[in-house]
Amino acid sequence: MYVHRELEKTVITYLERKEALAIVGPRQAGKTTFIERLSENLRQRGRKVKFITFENRSDLSLFNKSIEDFKALAEQYDAVIIDEFQYASHGGQKLKYLYDTTKVKFIVSGSSSLELTFQTGKYMVGRILEFTLAPFSFREFLSFRDTELHALLDKKSSRAPHAFDPGASFGEEITKRLSARLEEYALYGGYPAVALSGLPEEKKKVLGSIADNYLLKDIKDLLRLATSDELLLLGKLLAGQIGGMVKYEELSRTCGLAYKDLKEHLNVLEKTYIITMTKPYFTNRRTELSKNPKVYFLDLGLRNYLLSDFRPLADRNDIGAIMENYARNLLERSYPSSPVKYWRTKSKAEVDFVVEDGPFLYPFEAKYSPRKAVGRSLHSFIGKFHPEKAIILTKDFSGIEKVKQTEVVFAPLSYF
Repeated sequence: MYVHRELEKTVITYLERKEALAIVGPRQAGKTTFIERLSENLRQRGRKVKFITFENRSDLSLFNKSIEDFKALAEQYDAVIIDEFQYASHGGQKLKYLYDTTKVKFIVSGSSSLELTFQTGKYMVGRILEFTLAPFSFREFLSFRDTELHALLDKKSSRAPHAFDPGASFGEEITKRLSARLEEYALYGGYPAVALSGLPEEKKKVLGSIADNYLLKDIKDLLRLATSDELLLLGKLLAGQIGGMVKYEELSRTCGLAYKDLKEHLNVLEKTYIITMTKPYFTNRRTELSKNPKVYFLDLGLRNYLLSDFRPLADRNDIGAIMENYARNLLERSYPSSPVKYWRTKSKAEVDFVVEDGPFLYPFEAKYSPRKAVGRSLHSFIGKFHPEKAIILTKDFSGIEKVKQTEVVFAPLSYF
């Protein structure tokens, strides 16, 4: 079963350009299926396409040991698509050579921006466009889990939270159904093999396989660890503090990792799409660099697996943190060219997220409750920065009110 990916619409507009394309993202996010779809699109355009995976040791050996022979093979095609490109030795340097000396369109995929950014990226500046394929978004999940709700949402609701019109809200029953689906999605996450599984026990088993074979094996190999004990402990600690600021010294002591090793672990976890770090928003950029980031997980199912907690969200005291994490991932998808940040003052006034979208500055609060409330922190932000609009992401309440000259919009999280 192919689930249409929202990224496809963006990427296909670049198929006719000369630049190479890199599709990166976590393992098991559907990259191979996605690039096979791109391959089919190119063939439908009359292009001759060669599809290669570097998990095939023969093809990898050809690329690594005889780039001239690989070039001769590639030149027989209009496009060459290479899956698992991170296994290549000196891949970026060789891809640059192929790009500069042939007319072939190259598309590569890899499970780690650590490899593609630092090895491929430095050689391919101006020659490669990078796209991240994450696990299923909530809308992608709805497209097969509840086609009726997906059709309603696609027709009525804006994809950008700042453009939400409360006058276009659904009635109480549809909003309730959307919230229930969102909570289901947030419990098990969006990894395709998990989301497409049936019973809860099957979902947990698949999540366990992803965690054991990826988090504990691949990342352990990248870090050259003798055991995975410290890595697993770090993962569990981070899972238990989503939305909290990273306290390096405290994590270092608890995990038994030296400060330098802890920073390396966190960097690898981020570059392999397990966690995301959210930096603070300051008008003084030098000050911003000195402040601690907040940590979130790219996939909430993996986070819940690390905590061994799959209770319904309504029965848990971390539902607010889970939905804040969901909101963070939503904003990153909605504003791909604008880093998502948070705002905090020395007096501890705090706004969950801040996005600069062109000339506009939008503060976002994730308040997963049915109540209408504008907190003191958001009042402080509005008083300091005077944004045109502020958005509070709720459980099921929608509406608008004015705070000074700022329009505060209340929008249900499940609408996006």
